[in-house]
Amino acid sequence: MNIRHLLLFLVFFTLSNGLYAQSNSGFEQGFAGWRIKGKVKLDQVHAHQGHSCAEIEQGRLSIILPVAPLAIVDFNFYIKANQKGAHATVFLRFYDSKHRLLLSYQNQAGDSLNYHQAGNYTESPPYSSSMEIGIEKAVNSPGVFYADDFVLSAPPTKHHPDVNLDEYMRPFWHSDTIYNETVLLNSINGQAATGKLMFQPDQLLSVKSYDLKNTYAAERDYRLNGKEIIRTANSPMPFSADTSFAKTDLAWYSSQSKWVVVTYIHHDSWDGTIPMFKGQLLPKVMAKLKAGKPLRIIAYGMSITRGMDVSGFDDVPPFMPAYVDLFARQLQKTYHNKDIKLYNAGLPGSTVDWGARYAAQYIDPLKPDLVILDFGMNDFWRMKPDEFKSYIDTIIKKVRLSNPNAEFLLLANMQFDPDYILDSDPYKLFYTGNLKGYSQVLNGMEKVGIASLDMYQISGELYQLKKAKDCLVNPLHPNDFLARWYAQVLTAALVQKF
Repeated sequence: MNIRHLLLFLVFFTLSNGLYAQSNSGFEQGFAGWRIKGKVKLDQVHAHQGHSCAEIEQGRLSIILPVAPLAIVDFNFYIKANQKGAHATVFLRFYDSKHRLLLSYQNQAGDSLNYHQAGNYTESPPYSSSMEIGIEKAVNSPGVFYADDFVLSAPPTKHHPDVNLDEYMRPFWHSDTIYNETVLLNSINGQAATGKLMFQPDQLLSVKSYDLKNTYAAERDYRLNGKEIIRTANSPMPFSADTSFAKTDLAWYSSQSKWVVVTYIHHDSWDGTIPMFKGQLLPKVMAKLKAGKPLRIIAYGMSITRGMDVSGFDDVPPFMPAYVDLFARQLQKTYHNKDIKLYNAGLPGSTVDWGARYAAQYIDPLKPDLVILDFGMNDFWRMKPDEFKSYIDTIIKKVRLSNPNAEFLLLANMQFDPDYILDSDPYKLFYTGNLKGYSQVLNGMEKVGIASLDMYQISGELYQLKKAKDCLVNPLHPNDFLARWYAQVLTAALVQKF
């Protein structure tokens, strides 16, 4: 069941981000661009589609392609064997600019007699310049393999943000102006669609579509009743009906770009957790910030780390960057230091045990001063808090073997949508207990050199003021509004008067 959840997540990631944007038509043009070693030839009988495929009796078929450091790599072949018991591996090897091997992955290719996909999904390590992708069949293996329809993902498009990032980084907990707070207007039983703001507005400055291209007018398009926004009949404002969200266990949804965004002035105060300055726990980082010295930050984690489903990642307006990018930008601005460098090593779908296994390969070469560890959203399905903590400990120990001065920010992740897992699910308490437990064990790891930040607590407080779906693109990922909380909480940890 737990593996099914992870696979389900990866399927949604693939489908929602257009990863399969680059492909060839198999081997219709022969082996142009491919490297061949051993007994490999074209076959025009067993193609998956089209007229030609590769037949590998013994040896290797591979292609070398450029790749950027810390890039997401997702590829597949269609393969089949001509007999059971045949053995081959699909491999992925990363090299630096001098063609020195940095890291390799290999997976066994199944010996199915029918075409099936085989490939890999990971990220390139630091200093990667090229990668070799291929299939290799050993001499002592019987039979042959057929390979066809190689498909490689395209990197996401990057856009300049359409928003004022200085306004976006004004702390929610003590600012009198809230910029572009997201509200998902919701209609229940066919009634007028409504949504709630975090604070009581004294003055509404604007109500716009999520892409900021449409501005809505009071009374014509909406009415304001306290904190509540009420959509008028025939208003062009987007909304969702209660029937838009299935009432089944683990029901997935995507609310991308369906919100309205509201900018307003208020005077009431945030009564929840106030993000705290943690600089006293990170003295080496603070010394470099105050002295204006170069600072290297690596964010190591999962999809939320990478920025998945914020508008910039999903290539939709207003193209807001990932929370770690907002954080690094704010440090540069606050400390007047352009030599603060962020490396984002978030891999969507990754788990903390993967992070522990490959920490030396992905973190150590960059010689970081500060490491942000952001795992948990793919772990709570199966991993208890003590085990989760042990993997975080392993990452820290591995990093400090090569970088003894490195300091750490441990991020306890947001709560998933409370509606995602039904009360009838026998595993619900296990899942929610794990995620809450991660927050507790990370908080307990605080000491000099290690600070923890608790988005679990803050997200729960937000969900009491607003619907969770006001803050989430889908059950497991924050939208721009909640991602800004992540960025601001991180910044508060290193900026005393933020």
